[in-house]
Amino acid sequence: MAKKIVLDVGHAAGIAGNKTPDGIYEWTLGNKVALAIVKHLADYDVVISRVDDTTGKNDISLAERVSRVNRIMPDAFVSIHHNAFASRWGSHTGVEVFYNANRKNNAEKALANEISARLAPNTGLKNRGVKTAAFYVLTCNPKIIAVLAEGGFMDSTIDHPVITSAKGQEGYARAVSDALIKQLKLVKKKPSGGTSGGTSGGTTTTGNVKIGDKYTLKASIPGYYTAADAKSGRDPRVRVSAGDYWVHNIANGMINNTKTKGFPGSWINPEAVSTTNPNPNPVIGGKYTLKTNTPGFFTAADAKAGKNQRVTVLAGEYIVFNIANGMVNITKTKGQPGSWINPK
Repeated sequence: MAKKIVLDVGHAAGIAGNKTPDGIYEWTLGNKVALAIVKHLADYDVVISRVDDTTGKNDISLAERVSRVNRIMPDAFVSIHHNAFASRWGSHTGVEVFYNANRKNNAEKALANEISARLAPNTGLKNRGVKTAAFYVLTCNPKIIAVLAEGGFMDSTIDHPVITSAKGQEGYARAVSDALIKQLKLVKKKPSGGTSGGTSGGTTTTGNVKIGDKYTLKASIPGYYTAADAKSGRDPRVRVSAGDYWVHNIANGMINNTKTKGFPGSWINPEAVSTTNPNPNPVIGGKYTLKTNTPGFFTAADAKAGKNQRVTVLAGEYIVFNIANGMVNITKTKGQPGSWINPK
């Protein structure tokens, strides 16, 4: 059974203070490390998710990151960071790894030690060692092995040339990847042996779709952090635009599609794509058919923006209570308001 790993790139691009003195954001550096980790583990039987905003545009709150980790319940969670001292150039230097000693999870200390033992030699930076701290992201479910790594100082004249280089980022990623391989006892994917329905990676198929295939979305649909969320239609993370993608992974009939082959993207429910619109011109008081579970909102404005989801509206037959700005309020009880949805 595939092991589950969650990566978290600290902060987001554009967050004041979380950048090098010459203007490179911490998220930009961490994202490159995270992508390299995914690449290093591509041949292993793992499912990798991210709980930060993978575009770097939005700074997901710590509480929401922890909530997402707990929903996924991975075997290991690694938060990727870079340090800062005074946000101005100095000679401070080094890498360090943290775990939460309050959780009394020996496996966390072991993973922290494994990463620390590799991080300094892989990057050539000073080893500041393994430390303990009750960082909020390390307060996820205690059954999850959770650590936080600091890959060097952004405001250090010593560390800056390393952490901004492809070699330094590769060294950081390799340290985390090799530690996860050892600590979780990861195994490589088995070859398919040429059996029908598979690909060269020995993958699972959903209908005629296989991992590594090209995948065309004919319509914009919700994208999710996990296959379970996509299956239930809860907590959409983004809107996945129509277009051509690669199939990165498949689980429980859900598809993880990506624009960058080899790197995870968003989970989608392929059944959410409808070739025909059962409600071409909805009218107030008319019937409305939902063919798939859809996010529901308090207001038409929220539905339009895709923010502040209140419920998941289940597939089925409804009555149109109201229409505004292209959004539709549908209800099971005629004459009473229900939830606003985005019919697109």
